[in-house]
Amino acid sequence: MIPENFKALVKAPLVCARVVAQNRDSYQITSEDGEVRAEIAGVMRYKNEETTELPVVGDFVAAEIFDGFAIIKSVLPRANLFSRRGVFRSHSMQPIAANIDRLFLVMAVNGDFSRRRLERYMVAATAYGVPCAVLLNKIDLANDPQSFLDEAHSISGELPVLAVSALNEIGLDAFRPYMGKEKTIAFVGSSGVGKSTLINRLLNQDLHAVSGVREKDDRGKHTTTRRCMVYLSDGTAVIDTPGMREFGLADAGVGVEKTFSDVSDLANECRFRDCKHDTEPGCAVRGTVDDSRLHSWRKLEREAAFEARKTDRLLAESERKKWRAIHKEAKRRQRY
Repeated sequence: MIPENFKALVKAPLVCARVVAQNRDSYQITSEDGEVRAEIAGVMRYKNEETTELPVVGDFVAAEIFDGFAIIKSVLPRANLFSRRGVFRSHSMQPIAANIDRLFLVMAVNGDFSRRRLERYMVAATAYGVPCAVLLNKIDLANDPQSFLDEAHSISGELPVLAVSALNEIGLDAFRPYMGKEKTIAFVGSSGVGKSTLINRLLNQDLHAVSGVREKDDRGKHTTTRRCMVYLSDGTAVIDTPGMREFGLADAGVGVEKTFSDVSDLANECRFRDCKHDTEPGCAVRGTVDDSRLHSWRKLEREAAFEARKTDRLLAESERKKWRAIHKEAKRRQRY
């Protein structure tokens, strides 16, 4: 359950554990001694101003375990951290899950399927170094399943595309290459796409509650309300996340470039190096790349650039506040 390389990073009396659930003010962690409720150490909360530095589901941590309770002392080095900008134009980052071997971007082949949202998920996953795959669920409901597969492949490039029906247990063998001892997979997508049903089928039991979708627009209700992780019988760790329709990007410049590699490659052939692929003469992109895809690229490029500028301003302001506090404290000490 806990890989040996992480165990080696923790010295007694602390133990190595993994975060399996996150509540408002506490966590559930599991170790070789079982699962217990935990809180983070006060000094850890004080030192870490950014939410991304605090524990999140999937993290390996060093903890001190008492009788049925634990204190998390530190977060061990992460392989990756999937995050999004907070909703409603928030400046803060919202960590979603850590140490993911494969993130499945779930789309249902009904009213939920959105080319733009899928591109946005891909940009975010690529930006944070999270290996991902496209997962088309409810494929049995599609009149023309191949059309959805073709469109998903046109967006995903070389990323794997899986087509399944969780409810009817169709295509679930496609998960086998991504499962196994010490492997971690996660699901992200809108409410109603069938994430909880997928996990129930992989578990072979109805552990997660499920809800239907509205008939008028195929939109789902929020069934999963918190991020949590469960283990399958073969040792695979599976992370479920609440449904997300709004997904703010941050630090996504590299993600945009890799997700739209067709645009990036063609841009090298443009006459002008700073070509915006709009009205410039000698543009190799305009007229070659589909207009809708080019429009999506422009939109995500602008958003990534805006987020980068905003992040720089926030870092600068944080640094100024820190030094103002230092100078204020220094003057106070001189006065007394």
